[in-house]
Amino acid sequence: MQKALSILVCFILSVFALAQQRVPDLTKYKTTKEQLAALSHICDSLVVVEDYKGVLNVARYALRIVPATDAYNLSLFNFYIGTYYQGIDGDTSILYLEKSLANGYKSRKPKRIVNALERLLYMYSAMDGYARQRDKTAAIVLHVVDTTKNNAFKQTLYNSLTKYYEVLGRREQQMNVMLAGLKIYQKELPLKKFDGADSANLGVCYINIGALYLELKQPKKALEYLRPSKKFLYQYKAAIIHYYKNTADAYLQLFRPDIARVYHDSLTNLTKQEFGPPIDKNNNWDIRMQSDLSFADYYLVNKKTDSALFYMNTAKSLIGTSVTDTLSITRFNYKMGQTLVVGKDYDVALSYLKSAEKIGWDQGPEQYGNVLRELAKCYSNTGQWQKATLYYEKYLPIRDSLYTVDVQKSMDDAEAKFQNKEKQQQIEKQQKDLNFAQKQRLWLTVGFLLVAVIAIMLIIFYRNKKKTADILNKNNKKLSELNNELEEANQTKAKLFGIIGHDLRTPVKQMYQFLKLQKMNVHNEQEKAERSAKMEAATESLLEMMEDLLLWSKTQMNRLNPNIKQVFLLPALLPVEQLLQLTIEEKNIKLKNNITADITVMADDNFLQTIYRNLLQNAIKASPSDATITVDIVVQDDHTILSIQNSGLSFTQSDFEQQLETGRTNQTLNGLGLQLIQDLADKMKSSVVFTPTEDGTIAQIIFRAKN
Repeated sequence: MQKALSILVCFILSVFALAQQRVPDLTKYKTTKEQLAALSHICDSLVVVEDYKGVLNVARYALRIVPATDAYNLSLFNFYIGTYYQGIDGDTSILYLEKSLANGYKSRKPKRIVNALERLLYMYSAMDGYARQRDKTAAIVLHVVDTTKNNAFKQTLYNSLTKYYEVLGRREQQMNVMLAGLKIYQKELPLKKFDGADSANLGVCYINIGALYLELKQPKKALEYLRPSKKFLYQYKAAIIHYYKNTADAYLQLFRPDIARVYHDSLTNLTKQEFGPPIDKNNNWDIRMQSDLSFADYYLVNKKTDSALFYMNTAKSLIGTSVTDTLSITRFNYKMGQTLVVGKDYDVALSYLKSAEKIGWDQGPEQYGNVLRELAKCYSNTGQWQKATLYYEKYLPIRDSLYTVDVQKSMDDAEAKFQNKEKQQQIEKQQKDLNFAQKQRLWLTVGFLLVAVIAIMLIIFYRNKKKTADILNKNNKKLSELNNELEEANQTKAKLFGIIGHDLRTPVKQMYQFLKLQKMNVHNEQEKAERSAKMEAATESLLEMMEDLLLWSKTQMNRLNPNIKQVFLLPALLPVEQLLQLTIEEKNIKLKNNITADITVMADDNFLQTIYRNLLQNAIKASPSDATITVDIVVQDDHTILSIQNSGLSFTQSDFEQQLETGRTNQTLNGLGLQLIQDLADKMKSSVVFTPTEDGTIAQIIFRAKN
């Protein structure tokens, strides 16, 4: 009963909280996909204005309507929520980011995977208890960085790797990653005009590298990167505040507090201008307080306690109003306690140091050890020896641990220095040897120069000779090509005259006979008309033969290009049949054309008529008197096949190919029609096939498929 009551109370509270959320109006969007796209756009807009609470509310609402199969949006809105919690509740943040990564893999969208990996590695590195997940995720991130060609993805992942190496204390790798990220920005900067976000990212990159050099106590190197950063920040006030703070710290390390104060004042003025007076709670006042602590530390080192106390009191005015972060307040409490210990105000110092002690190990071992050491000093100076001993006992193990690390580092440094000294001695010995050899080297250099001059002259001579040889080879190649073309032209000319002497003899002789008959006195008008018709047909046959000859000669000279289009087959074939009608009637052959008027093929109409005329002529010649020639059409596998079947002697595909090969190899002057058929069919991307039958031959024209 009590458990049920608790569940009911939680449900009521959840409903009440949901009612308080700012849920956007989605009534104008019809589909869930459109609504989710609008919610994503709203989240992006809220991020720009830094309304992260609004992002949380919208993302939570979105997760209520995302389909379970929509891995992309599940990854996206879990990422928004995980990002919101990263500074509030690390475990909750990791929970949502892990959901985002899992759905990112399901969606197979690289951007979702990369963004989730980057945030997860950052959170694993920032939180205790996630070392195994941290190292496993770092290995995945490193693999992505090594394999991806997307510079934007690399830049995103470099941010999390920076935090990862920082936590592990690998400063060299941390610096290498940060410099690699900077190189990407510097490489892309000339290629495109940066907008505000890109410029700000570049400026922040410079600032982060400068901050790391400050941590390594290299202020001059830090300033090299801090100086160019500001021009890229534009209106990014939060980053400019860090620029002022880090620059002030750099000049403090260079013992120039006068210049550091200028940047400290600029930091104060910008914080007031952008975020108001130090009465509203805002994290950016935390940066100003850290700058105060840096000045206090500088004056403590230089034994100016009053000046240090001045900056500590300035920082104190921000505590509880503008600065509420626990770790920031702890750092202040430690530094104030340390300042008061130097000023010998031990009782007041104790209250601050005890407050700093409460955070414990979260401050880091070095900072926590410093707090314990100062507490031991306070108790010792106030005569509370038992408590002083207790804190020294707490402090000593931490000191020893830190000392071991320092000793190891010192040993590494000492070994490096020893190696450098040994190398320096070797260098000095080598320098003596080099001085001794300088004169010999001079003579060797002169000799080398002489050899070089001779070598250069030989190279020039060789190059000129090679250039001349190349020109001759090029001209010889051109001459060889011209000879080949001339040889082909001569062969073509020989074929042309052979064809004129062979294939035109018969139709010319036929015309001559008709002319002799025409001179004879013929009294029968019908016979006279028949002879005139036959003479006209013979003339047309001669013209057709001459056209074939002209077409063939053009194909031999590669000057004939087809105009392939959709052609109605029957209208293209009928003129050919009418032209050969006289020859058909002489042998009393019956021509049976089964093609309908709607059949079309992909062809050049002139090429088609020439091929058909030659095939039909061959069929007429091969057929005996009173035979039948059948012309038919078949559509097969998207190809159109025109067939001409005749009786008589059979003619096979092998016979066809043998005659073509004989014409090519032996330069035979016969068979113009078959050569012309093959050449024109090839140009139309068609093929001609001869198939023997029991009583004759079937000639087929296979046309190209229609598009």
